[in-house]
Amino acid sequence: MFFPDRLTFRITSFTGTLYEPPGCWMQNTSVSQQQDRLWTLDYVLNLLVGHFLFASYTALFTIVPLFVIHQGGETWHIGIVIGSFGVSGLLIRPFGGRWVYTLGAKKIAFLGLAIFGIATILHIVAFNVWLIIPARMLQGVGLAIGPVATSTIVANLAPDRRRGEAMAHMGLAIGVASLYSPVLAFWLFSEFGFSVTFIYAGAASILGAVFALGISAARTDIPAVSGGSTAKIPLISRGALFPTFVFLSYTVSTAPVNSFLPLLAEDRELGNPGLYFSVYAFTQIFVMMFSGTMADRLGNARVIVPGLLIVGVGMFLLWGAQNQLIFLTAAVLAGTGFGFIQPAMQALTIARVPVRERSSAVATLQAAWDLGGSGGAFIIGPIAGVMGVAVTFGMAGGATVFGALGFIAGDRRSPPKSNAGGQSDEEFTGHPESNEKGD
Repeated sequence: MFFPDRLTFRITSFTGTLYEPPGCWMQNTSVSQQQDRLWTLDYVLNLLVGHFLFASYTALFTIVPLFVIHQGGETWHIGIVIGSFGVSGLLIRPFGGRWVYTLGAKKIAFLGLAIFGIATILHIVAFNVWLIIPARMLQGVGLAIGPVATSTIVANLAPDRRRGEAMAHMGLAIGVASLYSPVLAFWLFSEFGFSVTFIYAGAASILGAVFALGISAARTDIPAVSGGSTAKIPLISRGALFPTFVFLSYTVSTAPVNSFLPLLAEDRELGNPGLYFSVYAFTQIFVMMFSGTMADRLGNARVIVPGLLIVGVGMFLLWGAQNQLIFLTAAVLAGTGFGFIQPAMQALTIARVPVRERSSAVATLQAAWDLGGSGGAFIIGPIAGVMGVAVTFGMAGGATVFGALGFIAGDRRSPPKSNAGGQSDEEFTGHPESNEKGD
């Protein structure tokens, strides 16, 4: 039977079953596939941007603590230097969410990576401990706004039903950087010294900025709401506060790892500290291959809570690690936990806010890195100086357990407010003019 293209015939049987002509079914399927498309050129370029930013950032994990000692610093100075990184980030990041909305995610991504790369190279001229701090604070500005932009791009490009998967792939891109960059940086330092290592790390971020230039602003920016006002974009997203407080319990665990892991490895003869980050990254990559899809299908809570508890066990193992086997087992557990936490936490945050508030929500969530990672370094620095660096890992393990319990209690009282007052995901993510086909 012939069905005109412009007409839709629906026949309902006496049993209530709905029938549609084959042509209409095919047309609807095509539209559905188009709306579910993820792998576009813009998405891939954004993955590369995130990858090279974190290749630069993770290269410093094994270098900055040693650089502080090399420049005449003491153990407690490490916490100050690491923590200074987050001071500027904490101040700038909320504005980063607003700038992404007003100036565009592409511009902010480029600016963030360029700033981070230049600041990294400036470490070369830091001739004493206190001169490292301005370079670290400038790095904090770049790392505050760059990931806000790249995460917002992912949220805007990803179909609603594949958001956890999309966030997981960004985590994979970052994880691959963590797999090789800390080890490569430590090798460069061992063979050629600090200057060459900082040049490598800075160049990686600048390369990411170049990839950012290829992203389409038209397809990745948040469209302005008719009659809306820029001033109404909040600096702090209320809908993101609950996920942020929970995520804070994880980021606290990164403070001792980023600050004192090289010293712990040296004191206990646990080998190259870069191996920890490589094992961590490899495990994270493996877990993220399925954790995003798990979060989409099972719900974020069933992924986040186990992730936090697994990280906690890993931190407790580091506290008592006396050989390399336990040291690397802790890395496996920490990588597994973060592999569960990261995509689910970002997807949960995006689901709780209107579309136009996504960049603000991402900025609010990522402020946990500044508060937990860098702010935590300020706190644990003096503690490590008095009680030893190992104790700080036990404290980190306790924080993640507390976060898991807090999530269980708070999730029952705090239902998500998905896209309240904003555009639907179909309105934004269905781009028929997209520049290439995807799956």
